[in-house]
Amino acid sequence: MLPEQHILDTIHAQLDEMFPAERKVAEYILDHPENAAQISITELADLSGTSDATVIRMCKRLGYKGFYQMKIALSSELGYIQLMGQKQQPSSTMKNSEVLRLLARDTISLEDNLDSDTLMAVSTLLKNSEHVYAVAVGNSIPTAMDFCFRLCRIGIRTSCNTVIENTLNEISLGSKQDTVVVFSHSGSSKQVLSAMELAKSRGMSTVIFTHSAKNSAALMADHCILTYPVTPLFHHYGVASHLCENVMVDLLLYRIVCSATPNDMADPLEMLLSEFKI
Repeated sequence: MLPEQHILDTIHAQLDEMFPAERKVAEYILDHPENAAQISITELADLSGTSDATVIRMCKRLGYKGFYQMKIALSSELGYIQLMGQKQQPSSTMKNSEVLRLLARDTISLEDNLDSDTLMAVSTLLKNSEHVYAVAVGNSIPTAMDFCFRLCRIGIRTSCNTVIENTLNEISLGSKQDTVVVFSHSGSSKQVLSAMELAKSRGMSTVIFTHSAKNSAALMADHCILTYPVTPLFHHYGVASHLCENVMVDLLLYRIVCSATPNDMADPLEMLLSEFKI
């Protein structure tokens, strides 16, 4: 259900009571709600000509603890407005074929933010790494685990631990020949930032799959692979799709496999597992 308190209506109602700098932030959100739901706090501050602190003050004025909580609420509201042009929940759902076309559209739109040079550089980096650490917290963990499993299957030593404390411990034992690959929607998780800082202190290379090139984790990473479509079907964080992250992982793995030699692709594990298949 749509939240009882519509954030866009709340901003309108409080606009006249805001300080001039806060009003700049609010007006940008009202004029560009979909973009505001996708960008980082630093990007919103830059686009509105203010500061991170001003953005936070405006969010607290609206009743939220900070920017991220406000962004979730805005994303939730836009989830019902997206493609419908209305705030009320639609009376009928889209056909399966329509949803599939929109998901295909999301995937194709990834090309708009694709940096082929970065993709190739990451491909080479992973092939030459002694060990790859896949790092994620919360909803991004399944994507990181799948990435880990598939890299191992093509001969790249990779680990992924669902307990962040164990992940940090493993990274602390690594070397400059290792690489840390982070999966983070927001790029603002303290655990993710701690992992990246630790990796940097060990001289490791860092890669991030994320939705913005200007969030805190992306700015810290050596390589950034963007995974956010131009107009996503799912705005609500609770049902956020991992389709685009998985597509970019597939694209990266494709580049790695295409540049591998036949010996690199030998799969003794598959022969071993074949004993348990009919």
